[in-house]
Amino acid sequence: MIDWAQVLLDTGIDVPEDYDEFSIRCPFHDDGVASCSINIEKGLWICFAGCGQGSLKNFLRKYLDCNGVELEKLLVDSQMDFSINFFDDLVATIEEREEFFMKADTSKHPSWIFDRGFSEETLKEWGCGTTEYNDLVIPIHDLESNLVGSVTRRVNATPKYMYSKGLKKSQVIFGAHKLTEPKKYVCITEGSLDTMWLNQKGYPSVAILGATMSRAQLDILRSLRTEEYILCFDNDEAGQRAISKAMLDISTSFMVSYIKMPKKYKDVQDVRSEALLKEVIAKRHYW
Repeated sequence: MIDWAQVLLDTGIDVPEDYDEFSIRCPFHDDGVASCSINIEKGLWICFAGCGQGSLKNFLRKYLDCNGVELEKLLVDSQMDFSINFFDDLVATIEEREEFFMKADTSKHPSWIFDRGFSEETLKEWGCGTTEYNDLVIPIHDLESNLVGSVTRRVNATPKYMYSKGLKKSQVIFGAHKLTEPKKYVCITEGSLDTMWLNQKGYPSVAILGATMSRAQLDILRSLRTEEYILCFDNDEAGQRAISKAMLDISTSFMVSYIKMPKKYKDVQDVRSEALLKEVIAKRHYW
């Protein structure tokens, strides 16, 4: 029997714990309302916007743009035991952790990432590397700085973001291991590049690696030493819904605020002007 939850995790789709059926933003169209429903118990999917429906094998062939033979190999590989407790040093050896970091050359970085304003210092600070396809690989660490996986930002492939095998995004907060000193505030973004961008501009930041926040991630946020969290989610409908839910989840323990960007900006990484970014964060809104 296929473990669809593990297969989906291996292909970069976060699967919420204890849910047999859930909704995601459809990867086949510009989706702001999470219109794609997945049932891992039945192995089925449907996009209510009309992109298609059927078996999860059909979904993955479409999602990964692969043929039947390639998909069957992926399904076989996903049934192997790669389970590691990321929060227990006694379980995972250094060699096992390093396997999570996709093969990448950390001595250089793709030119396109510099065109987006990132500096060499930032990419080195975060331990980024480059694949043979000129993709950017970003390592992911847990709260104790253990390497637990990686995310690859691809330039000529779909989906754009691929996560390393077995990584449970809902169990980690990207960048949390860097916050070793108390902070007056910490920005929360959806994606790793958004957090790296804010960090480069002098704003302490972490990422939840998606538009939803799990109970495990909330526990990690509660453990960080800060007075306030500033929600810097994407400037779309899904991001706005995520702000509303996060405000409810976090506000019981911290002061929580959120930013509003001009409509032409999709996310904080699009805001290249330091003056505008400073203004947007300074004029943040409180619930």
